Amino acid sequence: MSAFLKQRMCLLGASKNRALAEPFCGGAGAALILLADGHADQIMLNDADLRIFSAWHAILEEPERFVAKLREVRLDIQEWYHHRDLVSGCSDDEYNFDVGFSTFYMNRTTRSGIILNAGPIGGYDQRGKWKLDARFNVERLARQVAWLAANRSRIELSNMDALSFIDRVRRGPTSDSTLFFIDPPYVKAGGRLYFDGMSEAKHVALSDILTSGTVKHWVLTYDDAPLIRQLYKSQKCSTISVNYSLQSKRRENEILVEPSYR
Repeated sequence: MSAFLKQRMCLLGASKNRALAEPFCGGAGAALILLADGHADQIMLNDADLRIFSAWHAILEEPERFVAKLREVRLDIQEWYHHRDLVSGCSDDEYNFDVGFSTFYMNRTTRSGIILNAGPIGGYDQRGKWKLDARFNVERLARQVAWLAANRSRIELSNMDALSFIDRVRRGPTSDSTLFFIDPPYVKAGGRLYFDGMSEAKHVALSDILTSGTVKHWVLTYDDAPLIRQLYKSQKCSTISVNYSLQSKRRENEILVEPSYR
């Protein structure tokens, strides 16, 4: 996906203020690649889920504390349960460092990085081929945190409803040089895989904004659901194959949607 987004960023022209905006940022893998490669001068990361926002805020605003925690945390099932319980039981309405770190920990130690309703890498008995440390290379993660902190001035972070975020950015002075990469919770499994799933009404509201023509540059990915086919039937839709490994390795189709004028 990052290669595809690089091509789309080029369509923004030679502006020195090209931005990639993610209303549902999650781990923001593609955005970070574009920022590191110079294809984006700025990235705007937003997530309505306070847990995910807290993880990003902890990394960007308290990097030294975060790295210290990385180096001291245990990688065992007892510790995994501790972080799972902290994340699933979170009822805070403002930034919390510990919740943010636990969210990061769960992302790195659960199958497919899902922090809700997914088991630990290696299984609960840790007899699998891969163990909890498979994606938790402390020194590599510490370097990534240091890089993010060093590039803090090029990263905008917010904790807004995704539709409100899109509306704010599209009305702002940088809308002409901003590409929205929109990857919402899935229609079929959003409520099971995400803390902040979307109702059908929210999916419809998102489509109303994107198909109105008021958002100039956007790319949307979804699960291949009849609702999405119907909502975006007037836009440019294509099918992409994606690897999944939550339970077992498999490939499934997703829909990639772009504005019809593209």
